Amino acid sequence: MERWKESQIEQITRAKEIDNAFPILRNFANNIGFQYCGIKVSRPGTTSFKPFFINNFTPAWNEEYQNNFSANDPITEYCHKSMLPFLWSRKAFSKTPLMWSALQNHRMEHGWSQPFHDEKNDLCCTISLARPYCEVFALELYDQYGVLQYVLQHLCALFLIAFPPMLAKPPPVRLSIRELEIVKLCALGKTAWEIGQILNVAERTVNYHIKNLITKFNACNKMSAVIAASKAGYL
Repeated sequence: MERWKESQIEQITRAKEIDNAFPILRNFANNIGFQYCGIKVSRPGTTSFKPFFINNFTPAWNEEYQNNFSANDPITEYCHKSMLPFLWSRKAFSKTPLMWSALQNHRMEHGWSQPFHDEKNDLCCTISLARPYCEVFALELYDQYGVLQYVLQHLCALFLIAFPPMLAKPPPVRLSIRELEIVKLCALGKTAWEIGQILNVAERTVNYHIKNLITKFNACNKMSAVIAASKAGYL
């Protein structure tokens, strides 16, 4: 590893606050050829947690992103599901062509994002690097992958120190015996009427419990609640 790289990584890992670590990370990004650098912290699978970020992107881009693209960001969607780098390209943004056009307009289309998943706290910490020129090649990604994973682990810990109440993992969802029975039957594909017949309760009672399950898991529908229950270990 180059001497300068080793030195800057050491400086980042010695930083005690995110405000001190980010300028070092920004310099590191410049040294590997990227003008723009940003960190985003989000929580996969929930809409109640508002992601937040720190970056040196242009104010115009940050405003446009928040107003138009934050709710449907392919970078976030990908990084919530993968540990591998996300290479920015027209194809990668095929479902959000306006976002790709905006990146080009702001001269930020040559970039990539690297996620890190903090399983203990259910957080996804993503570094995004961008530049106005020169395509990003796979060799660059593989050359920096291990370094950024190491750095991201430390940065995620700094965010936890800075914002503990906001980032703390929510308490586990508690289900009643009846809710547990119903979510298991939902997972088997049973309708509310069928569940009512099996449990000898009214269909409206089943729907009441399903509504509670959706609320408890912060889900958008019954199937999402079933998936969340499975991830929580109930199924």
